Amino acid sequence: MTLKIFIFALLALFIVLMFKRSLRSLRTHGFYMFFAFEALLVLLFFNIDFLFEGAFSWYGMLSWVFLVVSALLALSGFYGLKKYGEPVEGWEETTQLIDKGVFRYIRHPLYTSLSLLAIGIFLKHVTLPSFIMFFVATSFLVTASLVEEKENVAKFGGTYRAYTQTSKRYIPFVF
Repeated sequence: MTLKIFIFALLALFIVLMFKRSLRSLRTHGFYMFFAFEALLVLLFFNIDFLFEGAFSWYGMLSWVFLVVSALLALSGFYGLKKYGEPVEGWEETTQLIDKGVFRYIRHPLYTSLSLLAIGIFLKHVTLPSFIMFFVATSFLVTASLVEEKENVAKFGGTYRAYTQTSKRYIPFVF
């Protein structure tokens, strides 16, 4: 248990360091992503002991489906950011609006991926505390995506607005 708490504290500190600049402004999506990542970490902390328990039960298999789809979607999203976004540095500061690959269908594949990750982790051990952390993480992910959309309108203008008319926010072909 002590090792688990130590690893949790290190990861929580890493998240703080990763988002320290974003924490200065409520107007950036990074501010909300910080809280989403911390909530995901707490959710993982609650349920990590149950990762492989009941793996062949219906909810265990469903959990793994969500986790695998989350990973595939994340890989596709990161690939699209790097290949089509022409990032200035890293992967997030793109200079081009991306409307190819997975981004052709959904504007926020990485937020969707993290939401699917949260569902997959939550299904590992369904309890009230894990539900609360799932809800908190998902709420902050949705808020971050909405703030990021405002950032993208400011950055790409009418081109982004037109893109929002041809793509879905999180789930392709829905609404």
